[in-house]
Amino acid sequence: MRNFKVVFLIIAVFGFAAVAFYGARKVSASENHKHEEGHDDHEKHGHENDKKKPVKQKKEDSHEGHDHGEESHDEEGVIKMSKESQKLGNIKVTPIESEPLIQKVLVNGRIAQDVENVKHVHSAKSGNVTESFVSLGQSIKAGDRLCSIVAQTSGETIAIKAPISGTIIAEFIKKGDHVDGTNALYTIADMTRLSANFDVYEKDLAHVQLGQNMKVYPITYPDRSFSAEIVFISPRVDESTFTTRIKAFVDNPVQLLKLGMSVRGEIEVVEDSSYLTLPSDAVQNVEGKDVVFVKTDKETFEKRVIDIKSKTSKEAAISGELKKGELVVVSGAFILKSKLLESEMEHAHDH
Repeated sequence: MRNFKVVFLIIAVFGFAAVAFYGARKVSASENHKHEEGHDDHEKHGHENDKKKPVKQKKEDSHEGHDHGEESHDEEGVIKMSKESQKLGNIKVTPIESEPLIQKVLVNGRIAQDVENVKHVHSAKSGNVTESFVSLGQSIKAGDRLCSIVAQTSGETIAIKAPISGTIIAEFIKKGDHVDGTNALYTIADMTRLSANFDVYEKDLAHVQLGQNMKVYPITYPDRSFSAEIVFISPRVDESTFTTRIKAFVDNPVQLLKLGMSVRGEIEVVEDSSYLTLPSDAVQNVEGKDVVFVKTDKETFEKRVIDIKSKTSKEAAISGELKKGELVVVSGAFILKSKLLESEMEHAHDH
C-alpha cells in the first residue's frame, strides 16, 4: 500500500510539472506573436509617414540662377558676345545692300584674225620710195611719218603719214620700190578694239541679247579682264554642237590681246528682281540650313535663316527675313557658328 502511494505521488508531481511547462510555452508564444504584430504595424506606419514627407530638391538640380557667363545662348538663335571677345575673334559687320542680281553665262571663244578698224595707206602720186621709217608690227600714232617718196613727174619729196593710230600689220614696200596710187604701201590696224567670236549653248540663248555687256579673260592672262559688248547673234544653231555663234567687240586699250588668241567670256545677265548681296564668307551652314548672323545690339547677334539665289567665291545673293541696312557679320561668322552650336549642346545637356 505504501509503495502504491509513493508511485502515485511521483506521477502527480510529473503531471503538475508538465502542465506548468506547457502553460509557460503558450504564454511565451503569445507574447512573441503580439510583439511581431506590433513591429509590423510600426514598420507599416513608418513607411506611410515616409511617403508623406516632402522630398527636398537639391540646389544643383535646379536651373534657377544658372549662368553661362558673358558669352551665352539665352534663347534660340541668339548669341551674347562681349566687345573684347568680338575684337579677339575679328568680328566685323557691314550693312546689307539690295542690288539687282547679275547672273553669268560662261562661254569660250577666240579673238578674230581680222581687225574691224583697218586702214590701207596709199600714195597720191607715183614715185620711188626713198626711205621707210616704220617696220612690221610697230605701233604708231596718227600723223607719224611712214615713208618718203620722190614724185615721178615733179621730183618733189612727199612724206606719207599715218591716217590713224594703230599697229603696222602689213608692209608692201621697201626702199627703192616704185609705187603708184593703186598699190597699198602699208596696212594699219586699230588694235584697241578687237572682235571675238564665242559659242553659246542652246540652253543659254534665252539669256543672251544684243548690246549685253560681258567680260573677256585671255588664256595668256587669266587674271586680267577686258570689257566687251555683244554686237551679233547668229540665227543658226549648229546641229552637231548645239551652240550658236555670237560676236563681241572687246576693248584692248593696252593691246595685250592678240589676233587669234584663245579667250573665255562671262556674259552678264541682269535679272529684274533685286536681292540682298553680301560676301560669301558671311553665309554659314547650321544643321543643314544656310544662315547669316545679324548684330542686333552692341553685344548681341541673331541667327537668320536665308535662301541663296546665287553664290560665287566672293559674293552671295540671298533672300530671307532680312532688311536693307541691317548689320550682317562678314568676318568671324564661323566663330559665331561655333559658339551657337556649343551653347545649344550645353543647353541640351542641361535638360
